Amino acid sequence: MNSFSNSAFARFFTEFPKLLLAQLINAVAFAVFTALFVLIGYLTGFNNIIVWCLGIIPSMPFFAGLVMTVRKIGIEKKDVPVAKTFFGTVKENFKAFLLHGVVTYAIIACSIFAFMYYFSLLGSSLAYGSMLTVYVLFSLILTSMMFYVPIMSVTYELKISDIYKNSFILVFGNILKNIFAMLFFIAVSLGFILWIAAAEGTMLVIAITVAVLFYPLIATYGVNVIIAKGLQENVGSFTGKDLLVDKEFEEKVEKIVEQQAVERADSSNDYVFVNGKMIKRESNTTDSKTEK
Repeated sequence: MNSFSNSAFARFFTEFPKLLLAQLINAVAFAVFTALFVLIGYLTGFNNIIVWCLGIIPSMPFFAGLVMTVRKIGIEKKDVPVAKTFFGTVKENFKAFLLHGVVTYAIIACSIFAFMYYFSLLGSSLAYGSMLTVYVLFSLILTSMMFYVPIMSVTYELKISDIYKNSFILVFGNILKNIFAMLFFIAVSLGFILWIAAAEGTMLVIAITVAVLFYPLIATYGVNVIIAKGLQENVGSFTGKDLLVDKEFEEKVEKIVEQQAVERADSSNDYVFVNGKMIKRESNTTDSKTEK
């Protein structure tokens, strides 16, 4: 019973106020930037969904805060201060997530364009149906890859190129978990889309508001919980223990390099310049004390 009460599923409900606070901050940023680009589209005459979606790019750094909060609370089972965790993550990952925003926007924009284009041509030739199928599969692969990119970015000290390379590899390395994550993502997305499509009047406003407030949280929480175990098995633990071991190893190597540099240096010098810092030769210090 205790294991269930501390499971990721149970913690979504027991820690919901904290998770919701993180999502509210994320939702406000997304709403503000989306409204800004909707206004730009209206004023410039380019009033379409491709322009509206540009708000994804500047709002993406705030998504980093949501991902970290979900990781800490839902996966690591930790009690963390939401605001400090959220904004600290946004600050540390701002540039990286702007790039992730560009990539996410490109995937969404190209997918919308391709689906509309090939779907409109289905009646003229079945060949376009094959092209549409290929593009759907390609989009699913890219979407699965983007499941890993945010959580890898806020967790590991990796180059951007390595994050995308590892994310692409994990799409095929954790196929079963990715299928579950994709089915969950599609189910949640379709649920909100169908509700919005069927709603009218006041209910439409309610449906859109609920989608903005809860959809990113539910989708992000579920997807990251599903892929977390496989990600840690392939890349490393979220707890930082692996990183500490690596740091200790690096320090040992650095000391060995410094010692070798000191041994190769001119014996008449009291200090040796190694790796950007001055190191005092112990032998010279000892000799000078002996002479006195």
